[in-house]
Amino acid sequence: MSKLDDAIREALSSDEAEQLEKLAAPQGLFGQITSVFQSNMGGWAWYGIFIQVIALGLAFWTGWNFYFAETGREMALWGFGCGLSIMFQSFIKIWFLSQMDKQEILREIKRLELQVALLARQTS
Repeated sequence: MSKLDDAIREALSSDEAEQLEKLAAPQGLFGQITSVFQSNMGGWAWYGIFIQVIALGLAFWTGWNFYFAETGREMALWGFGCGLSIMFQSFIKIWFLSQMDKQEILREIKRLELQVALLARQTS
């Protein structure tokens, strides 16, 4: 694979090489998180964070009431509410992580498309 990468880099102009290096550079965790907010789903990501904060507050509130409940029935109801809000928060986190993975896959596809286009131009 390194011979192919070297051949691609030799065939590139400076602008194309810069664009390829930008796509090929690994992103850290914070880069992946910001890419979700900058994507087409960025508004939904902000909405999900907002709902997740509300679910966290609800989990703390229901957990507090569970701890100070006087009867078994109250404990069951407050515990169910706490578990439900924690589960809801987990679902939102899983959605967010899947969006991060999607952005990373799209980045790799764009990189491959650029390499294929450059190789096609080089052979023609």
